[in-house]
Amino acid sequence: MNTINKTSSMRIAKRIAASGLCSRREAEKYVLSEKVMINNKIVTSLAMLVNNNDKILVDGQIINSIPNSKLYVFNKPKGCIVSEKDPQNRKTIYDIISKNYGRLMYIGRLDYNSEGLLLLTNNGQLKRYFELPKNNIQRSYKVKVHGNIKNIDKEKLKRGIVIDGISYGKIDLKIIKKNDKNSWLEIKMREGKNREIRNICKYFGLKVNDLIRTSFGPYNLENLNREEIKEISIKPNILKRVNFD
Repeated sequence: MNTINKTSSMRIAKRIAASGLCSRREAEKYVLSEKVMINNKIVTSLAMLVNNNDKILVDGQIINSIPNSKLYVFNKPKGCIVSEKDPQNRKTIYDIISKNYGRLMYIGRLDYNSEGLLLLTNNGQLKRYFELPKNNIQRSYKVKVHGNIKNIDKEKLKRGIVIDGISYGKIDLKIIKKNDKNSWLEIKMREGKNREIRNICKYFGLKVNDLIRTSFGPYNLENLNREEIKEISIKPNILKRVNFD
């Protein structure tokens, strides 16, 4: 069974995140906005410690006991966004995923026209672990591009690159298949900045036609069908990091 430490005291934002209500960063905003109450008293300090015996309300909503942590892999299709709501009323991943799974938070993002592996969890601490840059978690992608791939400077990518004032970290790029017009690339990176791959390809004069995430940390897309979701086990070393982070 995948479990996050439920017995010891923990900081209030971490406890809220562990309940599955939101991420730790969002929980901190609730606290600083004076929207959190512990045992009927408003809390404003992020250093406040709580345990399972405390009654916690966030913006008027009671926080339940910490659920057993779950992690899922979802094969996101093109044509939907990774968000709970969309001001343009486009389809979201939550229009596809059954509500029987309960409230799930996405880990990282894939843009509207990208597809592939997306991790989801009911635990905000787990979400935070995967998204924190300091944890240096690798993501892998298959990318179909149009244009002259001879323009790509692999060594420059390995050193890191600055495009339009934005710094991108080390990127490993491998050419899988090439022809005169379209080529397939394998790209590995350890950060997830907005439209990073598309911006880098554009910098080298390439247009991205297909972008598929194939792995995130130790988890792979494998043979999961589009729009399919599957529960996966949380690696013991990850559980340990989450419990004591």
